Amino acid sequence: MKKISLLLVSLCALFLVACSNQKQVDGKLNIVTTFYPVYEFTKQVAGDKANVELLIGAGTEPHEYEPSAKAVAKIQDADTFVYENENMETWVPKLLDTLDKKKVKTIKATGDMLLLPGGEEEEGDHDHGEESHHHEYDPHVWLSPVRAIKLVEHIRDSLSAAYPDKKETFEKNAAVYIEKLQALDKAYAEGLSQAKQKSFVTQHAAFNYLALDYGLKQVAISGISPDAEPSAARLAELTEYVKKNKIAYIYFEENASQALANTLSKEAGVKTDVLNPLESLTEEDTKAGENYISVMEKNLKALKQTTDQEGPAIEPEKAEDTKTVQNGYFEDTAVKDRTLSDYAGNWQSVYPFLEDGTFDQVFDYKAKLTGKMTQAEYKAYYTKGYQTDVTKINITDNTMEFVQGGQIKKYTYKYVGKKILTYKKGNRGVRFLFEATDADAGQFKYVQFSDHNIAPVKAEHFHIFFGGTSQEALFEEMDNWPTYYPDNLSGQEIAQEMLAH
Repeated sequence: MKKISLLLVSLCALFLVACSNQKQVDGKLNIVTTFYPVYEFTKQVAGDKANVELLIGAGTEPHEYEPSAKAVAKIQDADTFVYENENMETWVPKLLDTLDKKKVKTIKATGDMLLLPGGEEEEGDHDHGEESHHHEYDPHVWLSPVRAIKLVEHIRDSLSAAYPDKKETFEKNAAVYIEKLQALDKAYAEGLSQAKQKSFVTQHAAFNYLALDYGLKQVAISGISPDAEPSAARLAELTEYVKKNKIAYIYFEENASQALANTLSKEAGVKTDVLNPLESLTEEDTKAGENYISVMEKNLKALKQTTDQEGPAIEPEKAEDTKTVQNGYFEDTAVKDRTLSDYAGNWQSVYPFLEDGTFDQVFDYKAKLTGKMTQAEYKAYYTKGYQTDVTKINITDNTMEFVQGGQIKKYTYKYVGKKILTYKKGNRGVRFLFEATDADAGQFKYVQFSDHNIAPVKAEHFHIFFGGTSQEALFEEMDNWPTYYPDNLSGQEIAQEMLAH
């Protein structure tokens, strides 16, 4: 059955709002939240100052949810609508276009938190490539206790700003809950700090932030539906993979079938256990007193069955190809001449965003992802790389306009060739060379662009080298590469783009 378009749903909702009686007479706020962690965190902050409603209940996959007319009406008639992130609730951006912003306050729980690049979470048959869901960025931040604290803090601050008369209560409630989350964070940090095996294998690729923040490595296996047995061919592949990597446990969602667990245990010689992605809680769970913290404690206990045992590093089933053009691996014959039109547009330096701390999250991610340098060391490295006093560059098909110290300097350029450079670690890069035809171009006489592309294509960002001596002199510059992104992007958007690449 085809999903009803959100536009039609919104039109129907207008009628339902007119007929609704959601507004309370008890003086409490009406807050609608999307799925479980957003509901739980909001409820803990709001306390008795609000009636907090859960939109997506157990039994409904949050990734695939589409709001009904009734659901849209409920949101439109609320005081506040809280969602996690448009990469989780992909239907939210269209919904927000229909909301009366003066009437309904909206809170994006992740705030200015940067997200890791996402990927497909395959739930169809491995051999037949059935439909999967995809996130441009990974939204599963709530599964890391340290990031759950940040979500609660942002919900607290947003509600306090929207309803200042209730600020004291919101802050008091949040403080009590954050203390519990800090204890949970401490339990994870201490419980996983001495992990003997840092790799854990999961069917639901939702635990990347948890792994990153506590020194582990999530290895996701694709093509295993939690409620169906794998094909004979897929089972043979899994058996070989399990034995090769000496995998003791594979973690599934709570609803994984017992038949699947038994089959894998028998045929592949691996144990199965649950890592709950906490996208919902069943009615039975709620009646039994389960909540975010209790389930996360169970997740920790399950994880320790792997981390407390010695084991080799586990490799992904399919190794990622890192020898790409973007990473500096290509044939000379693939390199083609380019024109200044590839770089046409209005560009801003990223250096001010480094200085004001906007990129600090980027450096934190890099430190955790690579382990090559600390966050402070990455910041120092990029400070040297990005440093420049040219704040903006405006480019046409044959001119460049540099904004430096409040002054505008504009010159005409011609293309004079390309140069392939080989770097210390073995990869290579291409610089595309331009020369000013104006005699008074000074330090902007010679210009070189590098944007990780090797043939004509519109640049999305670029590194630039310029000087007044010669092109050859610029080839020696490896430590300072002023970097520019389109000037219509915010620092937050640029930081997110950096993580995606």
